[in-house]
Amino acid sequence: MRFQTFSAAALVALSAITLTAQPTAPLYVQYDGFVRQPNALVVAFGYFNENNIDVDVPPGGANAFSPSPGDRNQPVHFVKGRHRFSCVMVVDPTFDGKLQWTVTFAGKTSTTTAKALDPLYELELNSEKRVLTGLEVANAPRNTCVNRAPIAHVISMLGEPVESLAAPVGQDLPINGMVEDDGLPRGSKVTIAWKKISGPGDVTFSSASTAQTRAKFSAAGEYQIELSATDGEKQTTTPIKVTAK
Repeated sequence: MRFQTFSAAALVALSAITLTAQPTAPLYVQYDGFVRQPNALVVAFGYFNENNIDVDVPPGGANAFSPSPGDRNQPVHFVKGRHRFSCVMVVDPTFDGKLQWTVTFAGKTSTTTAKALDPLYELELNSEKRVLTGLEVANAPRNTCVNRAPIAHVISMLGEPVESLAAPVGQDLPINGMVEDDGLPRGSKVTIAWKKISGPGDVTFSSASTAQTRAKFSAAGEYQIELSATDGEKQTTTPIKVTAK
């Protein structure tokens, strides 16, 4: 049996590599804005994780809202990149705007604005639709981040949502599916699935469990396929029409 040995210098170098692999970039929380609804306001928060990996910050002193309660079911698992509307909260119409989210990570503290009701933060129509999707305002619990169903759609090369596609028979059709989730319930994992709903032939997916995939249609005609995403509690299904020629 052969054993590999390392010099002291090599061990120091390996330790340095391990240390630099630790996430040390900032984690910023942000206030995304508010939406006025009958008998309620809906406020939304998001975050920007500048690390190249996901990070976790449990609820408590390093991840809290003020005023209390500090734990309002906010995200504790922060996916890399920018994520808007990850905490959507329904509050009473008498809300005075005094609500801030503070997160400390890697020695850096980020706090959302103290001006939550500034008219500049009232969301425009497209953002309003995104915030309200899957949210039953009248029945939602108050003053806590509400779990909403994942958002699942297919987008074009220009980033616009599409509802229909065209495919050559017997050849791969790249499909740019997108799934976004708020990370709730805590500890949940989003499950993605593609499947054929109708059509004259077989549909083969290069990967039926990822949002981005390729589909091959065995015969000409009109098909309907479906992208679904579930967080274990709520589910979204998005049908896509495909014309194969």
